[in-house]
Amino acid sequence: GIHFHRVIPGFMNQFGCPNAKDPKSRRAGTGGPPDGTFKNLKTGGTERRSNGGNIKDENISRDSNAAGTLSMANTGRPNSGGSQFFINVADNRNLDWFSPGASKHPVFGKITSGMDVCVKISKVRTQNDNPVKPIRMNKITISGL
Repeated sequence: GIHFHRVIPGFMNQFGCPNAKDPKSRRAGTGGPPDGTFKNLKTGGTERRSNGGNIKDENISRDSNAAGTLSMANTGRPNSGGSQFFINVADNRNLDWFSPGASKHPVFGKITSGMDVCVKISKVRTQNDNPVKPIRMNKITISGL
């Protein structure tokens, strides 16, 4: 499994950093995928990651960062997502890619069961937004919107 490396109560739970395989690593939360190619599961075509493994923002629907949605973590710039994602545990509409301002995060899934677990995770004791006791995700099922 992979560890949640960033947890902010009333906001979100973030995971997907390859450096968070060791949850105590100082580099947890700083990593992403390498440059290379991957298969686009929607189109079947080959996509290329470049610029540090970043991928294009694929979901351009107007789905909002409401509580219970899964969003692409990025640098706040378009097309800067990599391997990190977050679960919104509150309504975070200010993060919508179609809203004015910085810090845009496309929504690409939603929690269909287990939201109570997500909320519990968001309330664990943290130090600098990192869970004090490591929280490992063993299984997740993602469905499109």
